Order: sequence, then structure tokens, then C-alpha cells
Amino acid sequence: MTIQQAEQWIRAYLEVLSDDTKRGSRRDPSLLPAPKERLMKAIKLEMAQLFLLNSHSNEDLTKPLINAAIFIDSFSEIPLETCEFIESMHRRRREIESFYVELLKLDRADSFYWQRVYTILGIDVETKRTTFFQEIKQRFGLGARTENDDFHSRRPVGRLAID
Repeated sequence: MTIQQAEQWIRAYLEVLSDDTKRGSRRDPSLLPAPKERLMKAIKLEMAQLFLLNSHSNEDLTKPLINAAIFIDSFSEIPLETCEFIESMHRRRREIESFYVELLKLDRADSFYWQRVYTILGIDVETKRTTFFQEIKQRFGLGARTENDDFHSRRPVGRLAID
């Protein structure tokens, strides 16, 4: 996920969220521009960008993102009970606050700031080079094998492969 993708998803999500006719009720998850967890990562990525570019005290920029994160669970197939919805709102708020605490621990002047943010968010960064090498490893059967690979894959024996 790039910052540009995150910004696009957030803009689209905020447009859907701003629909006042559905305010306070369950919303259709198919209206979301991306899955909930990806949207949460996008919101956090945008917060990291705001933290880097501005001061962390600029509430005018962060408040819409925090509110967007809090109401993300209103998009649900099954209607949530009132207490469950309130709990999910508190859980999302705690999630954003703990991410913000992690951001405060980072040095904004660090040249590896973005790598650290992506690591915190669990976003894999692939380049053409890493993708190429992973494909080569997979073709030649190099690297770690899983349990299922032992029984279901081909085993090289000399120049032959036995199924």
C-alpha cells in the first residue's frame, strides 16, 4: 500500500461515511472502498504522514481520521447490539491511540522513518527486485518449505523430478 492509495481509500471512505441518511445505523460493507483492516492501515498511514509533515498536536487534521476509524465497524453484515457497537468504537479508539504512541517513539528525522512505520503497520514492501528473487526461489524450490510441500510437491533427484 502506498500513501497515494491510502489517501484515495480514505477520501472514498469519508464520502461514504458522510452520508447522513445512514448516520447511527448499520451500513452495507460493500460500500467500503477496501476491507476494514486495509482501511485501518490506510488511516494509520495517513496519520503517520501527518505526524511527519506537521505537528502531532494539529487536531484539525487528525480528528476526521480518528472519527473515521471509530465508525468503521458500523459497516457490518449483521446488526451490532448497542453495547457491542460502543465497545467496538472504544476498541478502535484505543487502537489508534496505541499506534500514535508508537509514532511518538519514532524519530521523525530518521531516514528509515517510513520503513519503521510500514513495519509497525505490518505492510510488506515489495520492489521489482524482491518479487523477482522470490519468484526465482519458488521456481527452483529454494527457501523454507512448509509441511504440505513435503508430500505434495515434486522432489528433485539429480536431474529428474519424481512426483
